[in-house]
Amino acid sequence: MPAITIAICTRNRAALLGKAVRSVLAQAGGNVEILIVDNGSTDDTAKVTAEFVACDARVKLFREPKIGLSRARNLALREAAGDWVIFLDDDAEVEPGWLAAYENFFSNPPAAKMAVAGGAVVLCYELPPPKWMKASGNLELGPKAFCLPVGGDLWECNCAWRRDAVLQAGDFDSQLGHRGEVAGYREGADLNARLQNVGYEIWWLPGAAIRHFIHARRLNLKWVLQSAFHSGRTTAIQRLKARSGHRRVLYAVGRLLVAPLHCGINLLAALVSFPFQNGRVAMGELIRAVSIVGFSCGLLQRVFRGNHVGQKIRAPEGT
Repeated sequence: MPAITIAICTRNRAALLGKAVRSVLAQAGGNVEILIVDNGSTDDTAKVTAEFVACDARVKLFREPKIGLSRARNLALREAAGDWVIFLDDDAEVEPGWLAAYENFFSNPPAAKMAVAGGAVVLCYELPPPKWMKASGNLELGPKAFCLPVGGDLWECNCAWRRDAVLQAGDFDSQLGHRGEVAGYREGADLNARLQNVGYEIWWLPGAAIRHFIHARRLNLKWVLQSAFHSGRTTAIQRLKARSGHRRVLYAVGRLLVAPLHCGINLLAALVSFPFQNGRVAMGELIRAVSIVGFSCGLLQRVFRGNHVGQKIRAPEGT
């Protein structure tokens, strides 16, 4: 069976981290290592992690002082001993059979070119979402394993990457993903797109479910709008990477020209629909408008600065 590393990147979530680690330890055998990457925590994370390391040889601690989830994940990839690295968020707990499902899948891979596999995510809200919020649904793609189409994605909070393929691809892009309290996204989608472009495959894995905790502070208007803005911003960064030279500039200029119109339409729709469905429809339109603003800011910040467009990677053997 291929060696497995379970990586939990954490920042200032000491109480939740303990629950995450204990849920994994309850399923892990002696051939599995658990890496905790502390990304500049200032709470009791150091104390919590020290207790786990002292009591269990399977647990190892590394520190990434530069803030950024992608940086922490890249450190985990560099230090991991496993052929496969399963990333679990520090605010998640694994369901029964989670690790066994991954182990069986890696022992009998459905395809030689499989480089990514991930399972279900069940969202657990600390408080009921407000009436104006359209709560996110769970990730559940069915009872059978299958290869995702190009552009299809899993959720990084419960996802495994083949270590050699990711190191070959150039790791997670540190421009993307969360940076401390600043939301960020698309780091997994960006990496998966690069892998799929050269022939690697992404697979859905049934039976490997986790529960993902949604904190109450993410259920207020300020956080929702900030999240929408940064989602748009990081989406712009990722999409620019797929283009180079004049195509990059033309894409940015075209999107910037139509952005005011699109934003205005969404704001008008939000205003008109406000009285309906407890404001849920209006909030959806407002979120789209804020996302467009974030997308435009991402274009403006990046397109004229000559940032890299992604490392080229070799195709896997047999492609």
